[in-house]
Amino acid sequence: MSVYLVRIARYLEGIHYNITSLIDILGLVQGLFLGAILILESKKQRPTLFLGLFLLAYSFELLNTVLEDLNILNLRPGFLFLPIDFLYVTMPLFYLYVKSITNSVITRKNVVLILLPGIIEFLFFSVIFFLPASLKLEISETSNALGIIALLILVLSLPYSLYYVIRIIKHINSHRKKIENYYSNLDGKLLNWAKGVVLFMLIFHLFWMIEIFQEDLFFETYTYPILSAINVIFIFWIGISGLRQSKVIGSKNESSDEDIVIEPLNDFQTEIDEIPDEDFQRLVHLMEEDAYYKEPNLSLADVAKTLQVPQRKLSQLINTNAHKNFNQFVNYYRVEEAKKLLKDSTYTNLNMLGIAFDSGFNSKASFFSVFKKFTSVTPNAYKNQS
Repeated sequence: MSVYLVRIARYLEGIHYNITSLIDILGLVQGLFLGAILILESKKQRPTLFLGLFLLAYSFELLNTVLEDLNILNLRPGFLFLPIDFLYVTMPLFYLYVKSITNSVITRKNVVLILLPGIIEFLFFSVIFFLPASLKLEISETSNALGIIALLILVLSLPYSLYYVIRIIKHINSHRKKIENYYSNLDGKLLNWAKGVVLFMLIFHLFWMIEIFQEDLFFETYTYPILSAINVIFIFWIGISGLRQSKVIGSKNESSDEDIVIEPLNDFQTEIDEIPDEDFQRLVHLMEEDAYYKEPNLSLADVAKTLQVPQRKLSQLINTNAHKNFNQFVNYYRVEEAKKLLKDSTYTNLNMLGIAFDSGFNSKASFFSVFKKFTSVTPNAYKNQS
C-alpha cells in the first residue's frame, strides 16, 4: 500500500498546477453541464439538441489543453491524441443549430454529410489514440507520415471553420430579410448573438494557430489566461442564450413564402403613394384610421387575417405599392406617431418609454434604433430640434 502511495505522491508532484488550467477546468465543467441541459431541453425544442452537442464538443476541446497545462501528457503519454478536439464538428453543429432554429428543412442525410468530415477526424485520431504510448510520442515529436497528417488536419481546420462561418452569417442575413416580411417587431428574432458566437470562435481558433507555430512566453503567461477567462464567459453566454432563444419562425405559412424578395428601401422618408388597389387601400386604412401599428407584436399573419388576404399577396402589395417590407411599412407609421408625440406639448411629461409604448414599440431600445434608422437622429435630438 505504501508503495502505491509513494507513486501517487510522485505523480502529483509532477503535475504543474496553475491558474490557467483551473480556469479551463471551470470552462470544461460548465460547458458539459450546460450542454447536457440543452440536450435535455431538446425534447421541448429540437434545435437545442444541435446547440447542446455543439457546446459539448466545444467544451471537450478544453480537456486536451488541461492535460497539457497540468503536465499530465508528459507524465502519461498514453493520453496523447485523445480524439476529443472536434475541430471539424463544432462549427458544423452550430450551423445546423442556426438552420433548425430558423425552421429550415434539415434531413438526416444533410446532417450526416455535414458532420462527415468530423466523423472522419474522430476515427483518425481514435486509431492513433489506441497506438502504443511510445509510438504516439514518436508521432508527436517527429515528422513521420501520421504526424504530418495530424498537423495537416489541424491546420486545415481553420479554413474549414471559416467556410462555415461564412455560411452561418449568410444564412442569418437571409433570415433577417425573410422575417422583416412577417414581423413588425424583430426583438429576439435576429440571431445577432449567433453571429457573435461564430466570429468569436474564428478569432479564438486563430489565436491557437498562432500559438502552435510560435513559442511565446508572453502568450503563455498573460494572453492565454485572459483568453481562458473570456472563454468561460463565452461558454456561459452560449448556454444561457440557447435556453432563452425560441424558434424565430414557426408558421408553415411563413416558412413557405421564401421566394418573396423584398427590395431594400433607399429612402425611409418616402411617403406612401395613393395606389388604386382596393386591398392596399384597406391596409392603409387599418394603419391610418384604426392605428393597427400600435399593436407591438403585429405580424403579417395578423393583418392578412383581418383583411382576409393571403399573406403572400399582402407582402407583395406592400413591396410594390409602398416600396417597403412589412417591418418597414408598420414602423413607418410608428415613427410618424412618435414624431407627433415628441412635438406635442401635451405629452411633455411623457418619458421616452411612454412615447415608445404609445407609438407601438415594445421597448425603448427598439424605439431608439428604429427611430434613428428612419430619421437619422435620436428621439431626444428630434425633440430638441426647433
